[in-house]
Amino acid sequence: MSFAEIKQQIPTLSPEERLELAGLIAHLSRTDDTQYQTDLDRKLANMDAGKKFTQADLERLHNDLTARGQ
Repeated sequence: MSFAEIKQQIPTLSPEERLELAGLIAHLSRTDDTQYQTDLDRKLANMDAGKKFTQADLERLHNDLTARGQ
């Protein structure tokens, strides 16, 4: 499939599919970034070790996103 064909298909995607596509593109654009990979590896290791978000962390994130209209 060509890039032009992909571009034509994007408007036909659901909002959820477009968000997933945007996330995939953002992720793929950073795969060669060693700092991004290091940070991602650290975050995954922390999660494996049980270090996850607290309720306060999630509320703060929610409030920040809401304040920015996201």
